Amino acid sequence: MQKVVVTQALPAMAMRRLEERFKITILESGDEAALIDACRDAEAIVLRTNSCVSRTVIEQSPQLKIVSRTGAGVDNVDVEAATENGILVCNVTGVNSVSVAEHAVTLMLTLLKRTRAMDNAVRTGNWSARRGTKTREISGKTVGIVGMGNVGRKVAEICHNGFGMQVLAYDPYARQAIVSRGYTECDSLEDLFSASDIVTLHCPNIPETRNLANRELLSMMKPSAVLVNTARGEIVDEQALVEMLRDGRVAGAGLDVFADEPPDAGHPLLQMDNVILSPHAAALTEEVSAKVADAAVEAVLDFADGKRPRSVYNQDAL
Repeated sequence: MQKVVVTQALPAMAMRRLEERFKITILESGDEAALIDACRDAEAIVLRTNSCVSRTVIEQSPQLKIVSRTGAGVDNVDVEAATENGILVCNVTGVNSVSVAEHAVTLMLTLLKRTRAMDNAVRTGNWSARRGTKTREISGKTVGIVGMGNVGRKVAEICHNGFGMQVLAYDPYARQAIVSRGYTECDSLEDLFSASDIVTLHCPNIPETRNLANRELLSMMKPSAVLVNTARGEIVDEQALVEMLRDGRVAGAGLDVFADEPPDAGHPLLQMDNVILSPHAAALTEEVSAKVADAAVEAVLDFADGKRPRSVYNQDAL
């Protein structure tokens, strides 16, 4: 293996490991044309969230053998096209679950405690806001978790053990993980959305989950309930969410992800006081950034050394 394309520089240690072995091209832009040009003679891509390895990229990269993601999600890779062309797609699982779960719970607390409004009140001299701003406890509330993978399970653990919350969960692929931990399994999303004080999304972005949180489900939420999304923006019908928030049919939303990233400056969600936002940063803690970069690089090094990478997403390509 001679050349590796990295779509955004990695932490220094991970970059050094690659530079010791390969010719490296770093792309800071997510432009597809630039990626195609860089990959014409590349055998590996270390892929961050700023770029997409589409079918077009794959078909114009004749030497490409492995795409290694610096995260769990592979929705910015055309996995079908990669598999058809014998290209391994590797991801990093489990490493970022604590950071993402902590971020999700932070959004919950920020919404219920009205942290932004309180901070602004002090900064603007509105001390009377301490009595006039309605805040709520999180302890004892009911949290509905959609998706009980690594992140969902960690959120459940924090909420249940840390705050004494009742945990409802929906995940048809992880029923044992729900029941064995003593949580309440919901038979349907309708049951979960209607019964929860907080709905938090932790499912992958796949065709079955696009617009999962649609108008029908959002309309079933309690007017006092809030929605948290640290998974993928495409899982939520943003237009329906905007309408529900404006009409007071949903109390608030905490969003780390958006259907289009970055969102347009005029997006209605950016103008709402009952929405807390972050720039797809839930997993970008110092600890996780180093771990996922090292794991993604390790997959490339293993492949170059003739070893099977530890986490191959598309097993059919082996």
